[in-house]
Amino acid sequence: MSLSNPYRWLKRSISSELSKVLSNACADPKTLTQLENIIEEPPKREFGDLSIHLARLSKLCDIPLENLTNLLTSSLEKLNLVEKVVVVGNYVNIFINYTVFSAQVLNTITSYDSRYGFIEDHVRKRVIVEYVSANPVHPLHLGSGRNAVLGDFLYRLNKFLGNEVQRRYYVNDVGLQAAFLAYGYYKLGFPDIPPSMKPDHYLGLVYAATTTIIDVLKLRKSLKEAEASGDLNKASELRSEIDSLMSDLGRLAEVIPNEVNVLAEKIASEEDPELEVLKILRGYERGEPEYLFVRRVCSRVIDGIKETLERMNTGIDVWDWESDLVWEGRVDEVLEKASSSSYFGFHKGAPALFFKNLLSTEELRKRLRIPEVLEVPPLILRRSDGTTLYTTRDIAYTLKKFREFSADEVINVIAIEQTLSQAQLRLALYALGYEKEAENLIHYSYEMVNLPGASMSGRRGRYVTVDELLKQLSEMVKNLMRERGSEVSDEQALKIARSAIKYTVLSVSPSKTLTVDLKRILDLKQNSGPYIQYTYVRARSVIEKAGNYSTGTIDYRRAGKEPIRTLILELSKFPEVISDVASSKQPEDLIAYANNLATIFNKFYESEPILREPDEGFRALKVAVTHGVLIVLRNFMEICGMDVLEKI
Repeated sequence: MSLSNPYRWLKRSISSELSKVLSNACADPKTLTQLENIIEEPPKREFGDLSIHLARLSKLCDIPLENLTNLLTSSLEKLNLVEKVVVVGNYVNIFINYTVFSAQVLNTITSYDSRYGFIEDHVRKRVIVEYVSANPVHPLHLGSGRNAVLGDFLYRLNKFLGNEVQRRYYVNDVGLQAAFLAYGYYKLGFPDIPPSMKPDHYLGLVYAATTTIIDVLKLRKSLKEAEASGDLNKASELRSEIDSLMSDLGRLAEVIPNEVNVLAEKIASEEDPELEVLKILRGYERGEPEYLFVRRVCSRVIDGIKETLERMNTGIDVWDWESDLVWEGRVDEVLEKASSSSYFGFHKGAPALFFKNLLSTEELRKRLRIPEVLEVPPLILRRSDGTTLYTTRDIAYTLKKFREFSADEVINVIAIEQTLSQAQLRLALYALGYEKEAENLIHYSYEMVNLPGASMSGRRGRYVTVDELLKQLSEMVKNLMRERGSEVSDEQALKIARSAIKYTVLSVSPSKTLTVDLKRILDLKQNSGPYIQYTYVRARSVIEKAGNYSTGTIDYRRAGKEPIRTLILELSKFPEVISDVASSKQPEDLIAYANNLATIFNKFYESEPILREPDEGFRALKVAVTHGVLIVLRNFMEICGMDVLEKI
């Protein structure tokens, strides 16, 4: 039995003893696993370290309840891992022999060090994590920032597990948003980016001004029609919408006044601005030279996004341009294969794939993870004007990812709003004969992000950028440190700020809406990134002052004393938590574990003398436990992408 996971080793040692005692009824390997699940922790530590519910065990092994108590008590007390067994009602409460268990835990941590938490029986895979992939028309805002943090976490977790991992960003430059930006920038005459602004920030404003002006012109046309027809209610609604958009435009004009004026004049002179945008879209998708400026414009936005990701310490290995997929003929290959599929047909005159027959099979729904309540319409492959749709191109991109990296699994970190299109993507892959790819394409969805008092819209230029949040938090860090009587450098302030963001994002289930509370995000006393960093620095300081200590001098007999007992049990769980999170991909469970460990250690630090402990053996034990906390928190921060600081 591997000892890389002390907590599992502990539970398995007890369950193995149970299976021996309970004869053939529990000898089956599957039952052995079930026995481990029956072993739980009691609600209060004074009840014991582990507990077995006798009624559940009786049902599992088909042994009368009255025969179990004496049988279990006598057998478990023979284990050197067990100090004593106490029966209370329907529960067998087990008190661990910490003289034995603590030695195993601390020696394992020291032995594995930076690999403590590593799952030895994990089957290695080749994994692609595609994340961020924000449209190249504006800077990264809080929503795409959440995407970046989640994707980076999945990358680091997979690396820690020993998987070969590649990070990819899908640049959606063959879409209407990119065409709107290119149209606006073209109308401005491709001006230089102001030196005082990042390119993604500047071009994001140009995009917002362009779309807002076009929408105002459309609404004004509708307003004239409503007034001419005498529809007063409709006219009133339209005036209200126009006033709102003009307010947005006025806000944009405060930052780029010349650009807004030029765009307003030139777009108004166009008979049909949206038709011009569509010409750019169609021409660029066909690769016509006169429209290749779309790539140049989008590249400038991507330059700014790359700078933001660097500041967030979230990297990308491969940048895939959607236009390349089209120009290389990959999308045409998909369309040709789809046209010969038995699932091919026409929906409202457009070529499409129909999934009704596939969805009638409940087993296939489960295999492809299609929600039961989700109604999936036919997938339109091409518009009437000949341009392809995003999901059609995404079929080609998915195949490219699997093939180029020989990937076993591809994880798409995409907002929950894309649940339908991602389901259509998996179904389309399956319908076209790519069953392995369909089954191993994971939609890692996440909910929206709220910042109290902020209403966000990329089309209107209303958003809080990741750059702005990093800057604001960095300043807050500096002020907080000054209040505590110390100064921090810009670089250190940035490391604390981005770690605080990552901790906050990962602390909330991706399936839940995230509300960013700037007052709590830097809390040094509990449940925050800085709290974990501060705890780590505190443990590091103890170890540095302790110098080299010999594990041979440790008195493990003192390990049953609180709060060391609780600390050791908590330290033993780290590999088990990693194993669970690797399966569930839910980072909030790992965050909760680290916060709990930090809280237990800080109480220990503040209530117990460590280096001033007069008993040499007990002092060595306390230092060893502190060293264990140091390693676990460091490994935790590495997995979460947080910066490991030497001091705060």
